[in-house]
Amino acid sequence: MSSKLSVLVAITWLTFFAAAPAQSGQQGATAELQSLAKLFAGTWTLRVTFEPTPEIPKGLHGTGEETWRAVASGLTLTDEESITAGPIKMALLGLFWTDHVTGQLRALDCNNQNPHTCDLEDARGALTVHWDGHELVVEEPEAGPDGKPMTSRVVWSDITTSSFTETGYLGPPGGPFKKGMTLLGTRK
Repeated sequence: MSSKLSVLVAITWLTFFAAAPAQSGQQGATAELQSLAKLFAGTWTLRVTFEPTPEIPKGLHGTGEETWRAVASGLTLTDEESITAGPIKMALLGLFWTDHVTGQLRALDCNNQNPHTCDLEDARGALTVHWDGHELVVEEPEAGPDGKPMTSRVVWSDITTSSFTETGYLGPPGGPFKKGMTLLGTRK
């Protein structure tokens, strides 16, 4: 299945499952999702830093753009990122919604740098999202380069109406986590 078709199927699937309870009398978007949308909605310029690794001993610096928008009458929040740093050209689509059965925020991550993204099973169960009104944390299990289980953690912090810090970490389940990248976002 092509990447574009996979994303279209995922969006349709998520919109259907997010909208179904709302049609049976339940409120639409939850307060959590609405507060995320209110804070992040819009376009942000990014300054990007990838930490040094054995493959890139000096690390990389670059730029990008991140756009957040509420869609499907506020039932779903999208995060689209485009990043260029040296030879890396990353395109990412994040989808956030409230699982009206559990009441928990859920997410789906699709990007062109990881063949294991856009996993609907992870989005419904293994991937976790925490929003406390000040910091957004998304954790997703994935296989490390050696095939061993790892956890990817992305944290949006220091969030204001005009800026945020987005930090990506990787580590074994339960940690410790090692920082891999930092994105500094400024509202356009």
